[in-house]
Amino acid sequence: MVDIDYIAICKINQVRNMSAKSVFNYINGMRSDLHKMEAERSVDPSFVAKIDTLGLELAKMKQYWTDQKAVSVRSAFIFYSAMHNAELVLSKMKDRFSKAYETDDNPGVACDSLLIMPVISEVFQKTAQAAEEKERLNPFLPTEMLKLVSTLRTTAKLVNLLPTLDEEAKGIDKNRLKETAMELDKKFVASNLLNDL
Repeated sequence: MVDIDYIAICKINQVRNMSAKSVFNYINGMRSDLHKMEAERSVDPSFVAKIDTLGLELAKMKQYWTDQKAVSVRSAFIFYSAMHNAELVLSKMKDRFSKAYETDDNPGVACDSLLIMPVISEVFQKTAQAAEEKERLNPFLPTEMLKLVSTLRTTAKLVNLLPTLDEEAKGIDKNRLKETAMELDKKFVASNLLNDL
């Protein structure tokens, strides 16, 4: 099992390859746990802590893209959104795991989670790749990410791991959303001014 303290992927404006690799290993460990739960037809309630750990890593990567200035605002927003959508799926997964026994969702939630974890892994992998490339960002990667986010949301919806719109909106800090929108707007205006020169 991977040491949880070792799984720190982001520092301000820096992503380490080894740490990203540790996150991939952690996701693979989670997938192994899900396979075991499916085989034993019993959900392990401690799995919620693993969801939380992965959620923290996704949040760090999301923050990285909020602070990123080496790529276009459009690209940064796409990768930020990818991490946000993966976090939403994890939050629904956590909710279902927490209630699995009382809602008779055992081992259904483990089976459903097994279907979505490879997509979450790929979303993280491509986001980490973009973070490494920065100024050398493959121009097709943001478009690939948009398609992948669509796949993530579609798959999550099919297996009941996508929060409803009401559930998504419930967790939004409207003041923070306004601040983020204003910051993105400033970056967009600055980017357009530079392009006009």
